[in-house]
Amino acid sequence: MISDIKAKVAQLSPVVTGEGDTDFPKMSKTGALWVADWQAQLAAAGHCYSAHIGTLSAGADVGLIVGGGNGTTVDTDQPELLIGVDAGYYLIPLELHVICDMDIDADGEYGEIVFFADRSQAPPTSAAGTPGVVTPNNQLDGGSAFPGRCYGGVTTDLTDPVMSEFIDLVYVNSSEFVCNGSATNLTNGITHAIRMDWYARRPKILAGPCELCVAFGGTAAVNGMINIEVACVPASYFPVS
Repeated sequence: MISDIKAKVAQLSPVVTGEGDTDFPKMSKTGALWVADWQAQLAAAGHCYSAHIGTLSAGADVGLIVGGGNGTTVDTDQPELLIGVDAGYYLIPLELHVICDMDIDADGEYGEIVFFADRSQAPPTSAAGTPGVVTPNNQLDGGSAFPGRCYGGVTTDLTDPVMSEFIDLVYVNSSEFVCNGSATNLTNGITHAIRMDWYARRPKILAGPCELCVAFGGTAAVNGMINIEVACVPASYFPVS
């Protein structure tokens, strides 16, 4: 007769077992069976991070950043957000939220946001901009620092991020209609807002060196704020052989 059943505590340091190996069921530090989804497990283990671009001042308004190339083009040389890791880690995008405003009050004007992954390189060791260097927050307060690099509002040209994998795009434009022989803009004098809300339906597990890039721009200056959430784990968590 089995007098008791035990499970292994594996909340803060998940155990990576070999293919075909057996192990005990897992439980949390509070003794509950650990059946959380993969994102919750990584967050509880201190492997999830968030970074935001843009500011909020007490007694003032939000501070938006201007897209690279002065906001008048999508310029991946000067990305609005660049986050990545070196070899030895995997980077997993979890969520991205971008909100932008722009003045598109003439026919054919547009604004867009693009999000993609670069599997060929990690971010550079330095980048100038506003804010420039960004320190991601560990989603487990007191957890370890992000082992990669993150930059925002880059204002000097970097090595071109390569679009190894397209992830998402938001695009909006204005148009005119003709009434009684004269063209009328449907959006004349209106400041448009566009946003991107992207969630990982399944994990994209990107091997370092790699980086995630967010850029926005348009025919007129595009201003915005960004929040990204990623997971970052040692390469040993996901062996490929």
